[in-house]
Amino acid sequence: MNPQQIGANDSVEEVIAKTSCSRAWLDTSEEDLIVKPDAITLRISAHIPGDSPAVKDVFEPAFKRLQIMTKGAIQVKGYWGGSLHKEREGIDALINNVTDMCPVYSAWDSKIFPAAQSLSLPFIFPSAEVATAVSEALYHDYFKKDFEANQILMGRLVATSEYNLFSREPIECLDDLIGKKVACSDGMEFDIYKTLGAIPIGCSTPEAKAKFASNETDAVSISDSAAYTAGIFQFARYRTSANLVRVNLEYGLSHHFWNKLSPDLKIIVNQWLRALAQAGAQLFYGLAGARARVAFQESGMQFIDINAEEIQRWKHQLAGVANKYSKEMASLGYPSEKMIGAIHESTKHFSQYSADELFESALKNPLTNITPLE
Repeated sequence: MNPQQIGANDSVEEVIAKTSCSRAWLDTSEEDLIVKPDAITLRISAHIPGDSPAVKDVFEPAFKRLQIMTKGAIQVKGYWGGSLHKEREGIDALINNVTDMCPVYSAWDSKIFPAAQSLSLPFIFPSAEVATAVSEALYHDYFKKDFEANQILMGRLVATSEYNLFSREPIECLDDLIGKKVACSDGMEFDIYKTLGAIPIGCSTPEAKAKFASNETDAVSISDSAAYTAGIFQFARYRTSANLVRVNLEYGLSHHFWNKLSPDLKIIVNQWLRALAQAGAQLFYGLAGARARVAFQESGMQFIDINAEEIQRWKHQLAGVANKYSKEMASLGYPSEKMIGAIHESTKHFSQYSADELFESALKNPLTNITPLE
């Protein structure tokens, strides 16, 4: 792993040192904000709390940045805590013009987003920023078909930091996991935990918190930042890190909003979305994750790192997951071998770059094939 990428156990100071470009982009404190009388409003909605680091440290500063980039032609209104629609009803909300941009997570529905499950294959990515760069770079060729078949455009793709296991009892080895009820995402992550001998329970984050708090599950698989934001860590005594899986958390975009934009505004909004993807990966999953770990330690949580020998046991147990998935996808007509190969090659390519370099590339050389710019 490139030492200038964000590590799973980096300190707050280490992450700050690696994210100067994304933090500078979100620092709008000295810049003038204007709103034109005929400004277009972009409504962004999500189930996350309005006081979460994702909102306060990423979304709200980014809203100001878009206002500046468009010289007041676009203003943004955020709706948090599920105030516009339930977390799993994002697609309908976009189609029916209830919102303009919201979560449409592929991890919530593997049946309608089968290709994107490949982004949660085990032990692939070294960091959230690399995984985000890969997912955005490969979106047009491999994932676009599934999302646009559901009448939505892609806003941005953001990969999480590694998912850790938060539990009441210690999970130090594969044997400790067998038979445990684990709240996790649907799709690939569900299959991974089933293969490891656990009893996976497919959940959204709010659902996982409720089940863990009521002792319906023994553990939750989730990122550090989300475990803190949702309050899941308050019910856990142990955090087990294996760098097993990451999840891609896509935000869909409505045709209603996109079709209002002039060609010039589409170019600017696309640039903003590409930078927003990297900023989200680096500053929510990276920096907020590091701050979350401080809170975990202050609460007395014990950290467990799976050793290299034990990791090999996990990898051996999961050796057939990728092949099984590839065959299933091929039977559905997807170019699965080519897709998985592209993910590995793209990961090698982006792994050469620092977090700052990945952000600068997203901002200054944004991909132009995710949303139609014509």
